Amino acid sequence: MNGPVPLELTADHVGSSTVVQVAGEIDLATAPAFEAFLRDQLARTRAVLMVDLSGVDYLGSAGLRALLAVRAECDRRRVDLVLGECSFIVRRAFEVSGLTGCFLRGESETG
Repeated sequence: MNGPVPLELTADHVGSSTVVQVAGEIDLATAPAFEAFLRDQLARTRAVLMVDLSGVDYLGSAGLRALLAVRAECDRRRVDLVLGECSFIVRRAFEVSGLTGCFLRGESETG
């Protein structure tokens, strides 16, 4: 059996905005590092924090909590949190948790 999938986090700063690429699993073990990385990037961002979750293979409740905490901090700082591409797994986690409208703007939960 293989070990846990490492979480890969990278960021590109473009002007006053930041694009974060995430790959791997966001679970109880990796969610604290994920949240800390996003908060660190947010501290350097004045306009838009875009998070690309297309490489995420698993998003557990700890990862959802981290995203909610970062969304609240973005709101407090008046920085737009935008999710770029999302894997099917991420979209499904938002759907099952009822958070689709919170993170995927413009997409109806009912179709």
